[in-house]
Amino acid sequence: MDINKKAVTDALRYMRVPPDAHTPELIRTVEKAFEKLETYITPRVIWGEFSIVHFDGGIKLAYTDIYSRDIERLTSRSSACVLMAATLGAEVDRQIALAQKRDMLDGIALDACASVRIDLYCDEVMNLEMSQILKPNEFLTSRFSPGYGDFNLSFVEDILTILNAAKRIGLSITSTYMMTPVKSVTALSGIAQRPNYFNNNAE
Repeated sequence: MDINKKAVTDALRYMRVPPDAHTPELIRTVEKAFEKLETYITPRVIWGEFSIVHFDGGIKLAYTDIYSRDIERLTSRSSACVLMAATLGAEVDRQIALAQKRDMLDGIALDACASVRIDLYCDEVMNLEMSQILKPNEFLTSRFSPGYGDFNLSFVEDILTILNAAKRIGLSITSTYMMTPVKSVTALSGIAQRPNYFNNNAE
C-alpha cells in the first residue's frame, strides 16, 4: 500500500488529533504504523449480488426485511444490491492489543491506521471486483454499513449469515454485534440505474 497524505490525515482524524497538532513526529508515528500494519494484515472479502424489492420504509433482501429509510433512499434507483463483508484478519487485532501495552500512542496509531486500511480495502474491492458485474447503464452507490443512520446494527448478523461469512472468511459476530476480527466491515451498496443513459447514448 502506498502511504499517501490522505491516508495519514484520515488516521490522525480517527485519533482525534486536530489539524494544527499534526507535527512531523506524529505524522511519522502514523506512517510507521501503516508500514507495520502491512506486515500483519491478511485481507479477505466475500460479496454477492442480490435482487431487492422496495416497500414503504425499507427493502426486502433474500429472506430478510430491512427496515431503514436510509437504505430505501440509497437504493431508490436500484432493483439489486451488493452485500459485502471484509476483514483484515485476526492478527491485526492481536498486534493492536500488544502495541497498546508497549506504547499507548503506537497502539492508538496502529488501531487508527487499521480502520483506514479496511476502508481502503473495501474501496479496492468495489472498484476492481464489483465494478466488473455492472452494465453500462449501472453504477454502485456509496456503501452503507449497519450502524449508520437508521440502518440497525443488528443487520450485521443478517449480512454475515446471507454471505456465510463465518465459514468463508472466518468473520463472526458477538451477542453485542461486535465483529471478530474487529477490523472488519459489512456493507450494502445499491446497483443503481444511471438516469437518461439510453437517451444520452442513442445512435
